[in-house]
Amino acid sequence: MKCHLNKLVYKGLIIFLMMSLIPPNVLAEESMLPEAPIYIDDEPINTKYLMRNNHLLVPALFFKHSGALVDWDKEYQSVVFQAKEKKIALPVGKKFTDEYVRANNTWKRGTLTTEAIEFKGQIFVPLVDVAEKLGMIVRYDQELNRTFITSNITVRPNSIKKGNTSKKLVALTFDDGPEAFYTPQILDILKTKGVPATFFVMGQKLRSHPEIMQRIVNEGHAIGNHTFNHPDLRKQWSSTVREEIIKTQQEMIQVIGRKPDVFRPPYGAVTKADVKILNDLWMRNIMWSVDTLDWSGASAEQILEIVNNKTTPGGIVLQHNFQEGRLLDGSVKALPQIIDDLQKRGYQFVTIQTLLAQ
Repeated sequence: MKCHLNKLVYKGLIIFLMMSLIPPNVLAEESMLPEAPIYIDDEPINTKYLMRNNHLLVPALFFKHSGALVDWDKEYQSVVFQAKEKKIALPVGKKFTDEYVRANNTWKRGTLTTEAIEFKGQIFVPLVDVAEKLGMIVRYDQELNRTFITSNITVRPNSIKKGNTSKKLVALTFDDGPEAFYTPQILDILKTKGVPATFFVMGQKLRSHPEIMQRIVNEGHAIGNHTFNHPDLRKQWSSTVREEIIKTQQEMIQVIGRKPDVFRPPYGAVTKADVKILNDLWMRNIMWSVDTLDWSGASAEQILEIVNNKTTPGGIVLQHNFQEGRLLDGSVKALPQIIDDLQKRGYQFVTIQTLLAQ
């Protein structure tokens, strides 16, 4: 019965992707892969895919969206998936899996319908095989023309975009520093205005500018973790995500003697598996309610208009303090007026930690 259901799922996936008239391995020769949405717990996840021997393969990292941890074992050239009590390894180019048996701390050999392959630097794995071995349910809905995966993985939600909306509090936040050009200017303005802010710092920048980091703390501002190297976490192995966070925490302890419990992901982008790691590390995931778009080189006038139109009680304002040309000139120029305008409207400026404590 299970075999029959698997065949139906595979058939549905092929119909859904309209690949039935294309020879099995054609896509492996293409430089551009097609993309389609696959629904995980009713959320559409756009993913590249390819067909091999009439089976659908997706990037191994796609499974991070299900909440499964995904890692690379260099020694055995295998992708390792972990979801709750299940742990499996797929050696690239082999038509089998190694599945961990926790009861006796051993591995047993399992089978695959087709092997995992490497293509353009990415590892692709058979969707249905991996999902089912991790205890997930895959089904194709012919009426909706969609593929659905029920992950059976629960991860506590962890995304904060605003604080208490009953008080006129607002938090200014700055990402990607510290550095030696814009950050001192921002600190000078904040000091003159008597306003605190929160700086989400990168580990590598912190290592390069410890004296500026010390000034941030000495002048009463709060800090948050913004990874070490600023990668897109969705595209990183789970162990790398954890390392990016922990390495930055360790750098902070070394420079200022303490570490934060707030984190902001680069590009504001995380998968369900990344959120699980944040939860395990007791880190609060801080997003924003007002995006100034200052990173794009927006003018002071444009930034002021955004902030004044979009700020509401409990708001979190996103700005930056990286140096890439003079992109942030408008942001720094707008800062004194942002403070003045919001104070005239009755807002009090607080750090993220104070905002969340309300």
